[in-house]
Amino acid sequence: MPRAPIESIEPYGRVVALRQGRRVMGLLPPLMDVRCYAVDGLLIDSGLNSFRRQVLSFCQAQRIGQAVLTHHHEDHSGNAATLMAQDVPVLASAATCERVGRGFALAPYQHVMWGQAPRAQPRPVETWLETAHHRFQILPAPGHCDDQIVLFEPQQGWLFTGDAFLGEFVKNFRRDEDFQKTVESLRRLCALSFDSLFCAHKPVPMGGQQALQRKLQLLLDIEGQVQALHRRGLPLRQIAAQVLGPERWLLYAFTLGDVSKYNLVRAILFGPRPRRR
Repeated sequence: MPRAPIESIEPYGRVVALRQGRRVMGLLPPLMDVRCYAVDGLLIDSGLNSFRRQVLSFCQAQRIGQAVLTHHHEDHSGNAATLMAQDVPVLASAATCERVGRGFALAPYQHVMWGQAPRAQPRPVETWLETAHHRFQILPAPGHCDDQIVLFEPQQGWLFTGDAFLGEFVKNFRRDEDFQKTVESLRRLCALSFDSLFCAHKPVPMGGQQALQRKLQLLLDIEGQVQALHRRGLPLRQIAAQVLGPERWLLYAFTLGDVSKYNLVRAILFGPRPRRR
């Protein structure tokens, strides 16, 4: 019998997260979980479409009156249409509105891990987003994808990063991730004053700014090593193995090469590869 998906409620003071994990093939533990966050009637990201009942129950419990998407990826926009059908306004960057509105292609592994996100028509978000007790600054943070935004609440020292963080020691990139834009975004975010970093996959409730700074420094160190080895004429895969360690071949095979250490090296040297839309 297929096992039930994994979900849990994670309280972070005034911020509450709904953690979701879709079992691979209905049996294996989730390869990666994802969170949507609720604060003061605002839902940040909408979670997996296969968790739509749980997301709606979470929204009811948290008295959600509006939602915002940090970017178009299916684990973040999966329930935009579901929320709008319940008369919950959904906001997003103009680029995210366009992507979610026309739909976007998924690789096979994305279908397995996350599932399709139904099309929806969010409304463009402004520079600031207000709730009853908080005021969030909306900041662009491209790199992981070009339509990514983050939400910064300066009074509370909160930064909701979507997938702009993903963890301190990320050494695998998707083919379409932009290394230079990632570094530029991290530099801008590190200049903000915050303590709580609410990442969709790796939250850092305390010491978030320091964690983001360590991530930035790691990427800069990796870039320096990659550039030095490239000047010596080493092939890309040898550079990846020397700087980042052996390729995770199961991950490489599962994603058909879409997520790999090789992609990080290639992004540093030659930039991203556009994703099929």
